[in-house]
Amino acid sequence: MPNFQRPYSWDIDELEDYWADVVLARGDFFFGSTVTWESESRELFNNSYSIIDGQQRLTTSAIILSVIRDAFTAAAKDLEDGGDEDDSLKELRDQAKVQAKNTQRYLVAVDDDGKKYPVIQRDEPNFKEVVQNPSAIPSGKKFNGSARQIGTARGFFEDRVQKALEGKPLTEAIDTLKSVRNNVLKARLIQVELTSEEDGFLIFETLNTRGADLRLADLVKNLLVRGGATEPDDRKTISERWERLVDRLQPDSASLGAVDQFMWQSWNSRRAAVTEAELYKKILELVEGDSGQHLQYLEELEFDSIVYQYIDEVDLVIDKSELGVKSALKIPEVGDTLRALAVFNVSVANSALLAIVRKYEKTALITKKNVIEACRAIEDFHFQFTALMNSGSTGGTRGRYNRFAVELEEASSKQAVREAVESFKVKLAGSLPDADKAKEAFAKLFYAPNSRLTNAQKRRSRKHFISYVLLKFAQDNKTLPVGQDLTSWTIEHIRPQKLASGEVGSPEYSIGNLALLTSGANGDLGDGDLTAKRTGLNAYVPWKDPELSKWLADNTKDEVLAADISARAESLADVAVDVVWAIL
Repeated sequence: MPNFQRPYSWDIDELEDYWADVVLARGDFFFGSTVTWESESRELFNNSYSIIDGQQRLTTSAIILSVIRDAFTAAAKDLEDGGDEDDSLKELRDQAKVQAKNTQRYLVAVDDDGKKYPVIQRDEPNFKEVVQNPSAIPSGKKFNGSARQIGTARGFFEDRVQKALEGKPLTEAIDTLKSVRNNVLKARLIQVELTSEEDGFLIFETLNTRGADLRLADLVKNLLVRGGATEPDDRKTISERWERLVDRLQPDSASLGAVDQFMWQSWNSRRAAVTEAELYKKILELVEGDSGQHLQYLEELEFDSIVYQYIDEVDLVIDKSELGVKSALKIPEVGDTLRALAVFNVSVANSALLAIVRKYEKTALITKKNVIEACRAIEDFHFQFTALMNSGSTGGTRGRYNRFAVELEEASSKQAVREAVESFKVKLAGSLPDADKAKEAFAKLFYAPNSRLTNAQKRRSRKHFISYVLLKFAQDNKTLPVGQDLTSWTIEHIRPQKLASGEVGSPEYSIGNLALLTSGANGDLGDGDLTAKRTGLNAYVPWKDPELSKWLADNTKDEVLAADISARAESLADVAVDVVWAIL
């Protein structure tokens, strides 16, 4: 696979189609065309070809052949483990071993001197160690997104092959495996051969304009490898740097479009906003055939990716070993904002966040105070606008963030930075929802962990969200430091949950009946009334609002009533909107 190629990305839908079209084919199946160029010629053995188009199909075929090989091997082992055997069983065992060996020849070829050549050369550790050479010593290398997709494909075909063999006697099972293998090998394709690697770069890019399923990330990788260097080793270095960037942005749970989304938001954090569809054309204009410009753009992406990898992480843990000496990610309040926006499921502000963090690390023009103010303004706005009012972000909201990002990027003095941040805060404050409506929505917050909820209810009653709300009260009142881990806290229902009717509107679930405790303290309070819990609440609740303080101070009060809960919910709502999440 040439170094500008995209990763293996087939998922279940494509694998289902492969199984139906190729494995279950009746007669020959036309597999389409491949585009290659001859990368190495040999006098007495097969030449090597670099694949421009067709790698997903060919890699998938290799994966299923490895599953078939292993199924033959397993059948032979089962017969060996059976102990004494008659001649017919021995013949079956030997047949299974031969078929396993024959199948391996389609994965790794051997010349007359015994030198081995992988039929498909890929860098993923599990492709080398599981697909091509199952007896290899594991390398222990970390799997990237491509390797994980290869693992998904292996698992898919293992399941399908196992189901195809279920209940069949060994003779029939061997015939079934041979039939599946034959259908894979009979798939016909046309090989289109180019004359050079440079033609390969151009054809790879051209395929996108003709409807091939290439992502923006595939095109940009091809562009940077081709335009950033001419020497093979340098091109390999660029490819490896790109793969590290992709691995950073595309963990297990991320979609294959995560890198495209990142590049779009990175661009809009530095330059006038464009649509995602327009971005590739703009990148071409930026680099303009200059190798230095290609590398400079790669460096932009590398820098922004270090920040971006922590966006949308509710359980945020920042690896400070890859941060610069002066990084905004080392400021606890910045981490709190990233965590909060992940809890709110907000991504529209990403361009602004990238610009804020970058300005702090790259220049001396923005102070730590400016950074915290800008981040908190974004967090406070989306707590009210998104989390409380459930309002969706519009093009106007995205445009406001993009314009602020560019203004910050272009600011050339401390005064210009301060003015940009202040103007940004004023604009966000002016777009906040009506305060009375926000307070009404806040007072309706609840936590009913054992109740069946609608999707809309789940968004505003998740444990992470309610923990965040209660934690923010304590931090705003300086009874807890910033930078807290949301998972280390638990939520106490002061009036016991057992008294609830089961409906989510029961006062026991209301925000007015909730208190934040350290996770270890929750079990100490039990499930009793206020008298039984009073000592524990006094000891373990990090911040006690006036209403809760009044309950705890009244030693004659042994029960929290519904009216008490309602009054406290309204009191907390006032403090929340007017103080804690107020922008100005």
